[in-house]
Amino acid sequence: MRSPYGLSLIELVVVLAVLGVFLALGVPRLNPDPQAVNQAAQGLAQQVTRARFEAIRRNELVGLWLQIGGAGGFALFVDANRNGSYDAGEPIIHRVTFGAGDWGRVRLQSVSGSSTLVFDTRGIPRDWVQTTVTLSNRAGTYTRNVQISPQGRAQVAQP
Repeated sequence: MRSPYGLSLIELVVVLAVLGVFLALGVPRLNPDPQAVNQAAQGLAQQVTRARFEAIRRNELVGLWLQIGGAGGFALFVDANRNGSYDAGEPIIHRVTFGAGDWGRVRLQSVSGSSTLVFDTRGIPRDWVQTTVTLSNRAGTYTRNVQISPQGRAQVAQP
């Protein structure tokens, strides 16, 4: 005769198997790396738009410089000497360094095209080509591309 209290061994194994399936499905969603890479890609695309608006608002050349060394990063700067590139001492409006702080899980993996985008006072890019920026997590297992058109429009490419 079966005891009215407790679980049989088969019931216990079934419960553990169901819990194992739920854990296997849920653990990848808890990984913060893809979320950090997606947020960094969205942030980079927004900064391209911000560079355009800052150039118009300030009535100066404003650029976005993609830093490739180390974990990478980018800087929004005022091109004070009007040479179309970032030089030491030029005013930085906004800077993001990957691999540290809030962006510790993200790195700039590669840039195909130009690494500096400069907008003139009308918000039009100067000497710009199609550029694709690839961001990834530290392990390089998850990547996201930001495509910047020759017109200076940025969008995050769907994976």
